[in-house]
Amino acid sequence: MSSKVGCLLVTTGVVLFVILSTKLLVQPFIPENYFLHEYFPSTELFLGVPIFFGVLFFCGFGFYIFKEILKENEFFSKIW
Repeated sequence: MSSKVGCLLVTTGVVLFVILSTKLLVQPFIPENYFLHEYFPSTELFLGVPIFFGVLFFCGFGFYIFKEILKENEFFSKIW
């Protein structure tokens, strides 16, 4: 089961990398009236969504670390 999940994660990462690379590196050199532009969202949305989820992940991770550090302190361990 875990090997299938790992394979799915790696495959998804590679596909997203190829799509993002194509969007950012190739699309600016293609004329505006070409059909390829219809299949990609705007650049602001394309970059904003991963940045938003990255910030959300690091905020959650920071909160978890902060909570674990406070658990080790005997004064704050009564609160958590």
